[in-house]
Amino acid sequence: MKGKLICSGKESNILEIRNSDSIVHSYYDMSAPIQFTMTYCSGIAEDGYYNVISVSPNKDYFFSSRTGPKFHEYNDARPMHQHAFFELLLVLEGSILQKIEDKEYLYSAGTCCLINQNVFHSEKYIGEAKVFFIGLSVSFIRELLESRQTFYCRREENVAENHILQFMFANIQLEKGKNYLDFFPAYQNKKSLTELHRISDQLLRAIMLPKLGAVYTIKGLICELMQYLDKKEDYHISCVQLNSSSDQLLFFRIGHLMEDTDGRMSRADLEKALCYSGNYINTVVHKYSGMCLYDYGMTFTLKKAAWLLEETKKPVSAIEIQLGFTNRTHFYKMFKNRYGVTPGEYRRAVKE
Repeated sequence: MKGKLICSGKESNILEIRNSDSIVHSYYDMSAPIQFTMTYCSGIAEDGYYNVISVSPNKDYFFSSRTGPKFHEYNDARPMHQHAFFELLLVLEGSILQKIEDKEYLYSAGTCCLINQNVFHSEKYIGEAKVFFIGLSVSFIRELLESRQTFYCRREENVAENHILQFMFANIQLEKGKNYLDFFPAYQNKKSLTELHRISDQLLRAIMLPKLGAVYTIKGLICELMQYLDKKEDYHISCVQLNSSSDQLLFFRIGHLMEDTDGRMSRADLEKALCYSGNYINTVVHKYSGMCLYDYGMTFTLKKAAWLLEETKKPVSAIEIQLGFTNRTHFYKMFKNRYGVTPGEYRRAVKE
């Protein structure tokens, strides 16, 4: 993705690259307020290839392709880099490894990552994958934040409360912060890929085929994407500090999925959703909670049971069925071990 992009035999400087020959790290700057890059990797076999389309308001679109050994050399030896801008990464197909400072994280289809200006990172392709990168300059973010002064609708004021904008604004103010945002789709969100594809396609179309008002279209789509990623029912956001362990992010994601499913997510389902082995998932859960995977999930189940007893008038038998218990004695025993009383006693105590 990040290197010299070729079009009709001429070199492009959509991104200004400093220390481009360094094997340690390099630095990227861009003169345009915003920039989009769509990448596609066919796989890591010997005949694999890697295609790039990159575009900004100040340049025509450019295309680059690496095939065979050249791609392998590029993929395996890609140096770490940082930006003078924010980079939002959307994984549209497959999976990639995102190396952030000294740790590696797996990002699969539907997940996203927002890197600030001070974080060294690089992307490594591990198979077929399609990834969309959005470069957002500090000036562009300031424009979005300042636009609240001209809101036409009162509901638009909620934009300023968006966690993604708040994250970027805080990083602009601090200048030296080293953290990033991780976006993981909620278990109930079955349309994450459809939405990410739709917004990505519309952004590319708006910038490659600009019409009157294209700048407003692009800003509107960026705000729509930020609002979508900030909805709790659609995505979970984790702000990851760089001094945290690499498997702490995985533990955050496990917790999000358990919360989404009231603790009733099987090991097989977690493996499928997280792209990690069940043994490793169980090890991570035990490391951070001291419990096995089943017991950890049960804490979410019993927490939901307590909430239903407090906030609804559902019979205990209905709550038991809703939460997947097939044996009343087992439900009562687990609940009493957790809260010290039976479900009925808990409800009466809450009312009193």
